[in-house]
Amino acid sequence: MSIASRSLQKLLRENISGEKPLSVDPEQSRELAEDLLALLEPLAGAKRNNNCHHYSRFRGGSNTDQPPSNDLCCCILLEEPGDRWYRNETHLHLLRSPEQQLWVDLGYERSPAPVSDISEVVALVHAFFHRVDRQKAQAAKRQKQKDLKVQAILAQVRKIAKEDRFDFATEVDTVKLKLIIRLSEDGDYFAILIPFSQFKDVLPKLRTAIRALRETYDTGVRFKTNLKRGYGRSNWIRHEDL
Repeated sequence: MSIASRSLQKLLRENISGEKPLSVDPEQSRELAEDLLALLEPLAGAKRNNNCHHYSRFRGGSNTDQPPSNDLCCCILLEEPGDRWYRNETHLHLLRSPEQQLWVDLGYERSPAPVSDISEVVALVHAFFHRVDRQKAQAAKRQKQKDLKVQAILAQVRKIAKEDRFDFATEVDTVKLKLIIRLSEDGDYFAILIPFSQFKDVLPKLRTAIRALRETYDTGVRFKTNLKRGYGRSNWIRHEDL
């Protein structure tokens, strides 16, 4: 579950005020980093990362004699409680600039202002997890709605297939169900695309459309489709089994 860059930027704007930027020397920045880690590590989903692989992003040029443009104070890996995001890990970096200010980098997005108080970073992390939870809830709701629509479509298709005696197969993606109707044992078939957003309008017309296409095929007219895959015997739902 990844969060879009614009959402990360919004979280940073809303939580890092820059009203009274902290001014810290190296020792103070280390102490503040430890204070921050002590506040965040107890949270489910936050984990100290002492072996940050992104440190080179915050250094200056390739010349090793140059001092780093930013000192990495600490790195915190933000992950789902109990389920690490192997593909979409989000790191929070606390950085000390050459001007002795503290900045936050969240998921490769830099805060628009320096940190005024460590409590701002804590609030940012809480807001991040709240956003993740809300996004997960929205995704679960969309999935449930899609599952209900798929069940409604399949129930209607099974009824028609049993009564009109034809075999079919289906494919489902995020926006539609593809209904493949078998026309012959030789591998002829056609597909009807049923968008989830319009399935209530399509279902009443489905039987008529399928009958018309099958009857046209029975007259000797042949169709060409752009389906890239074939459908073996195991893919078909046989009308005799309904």
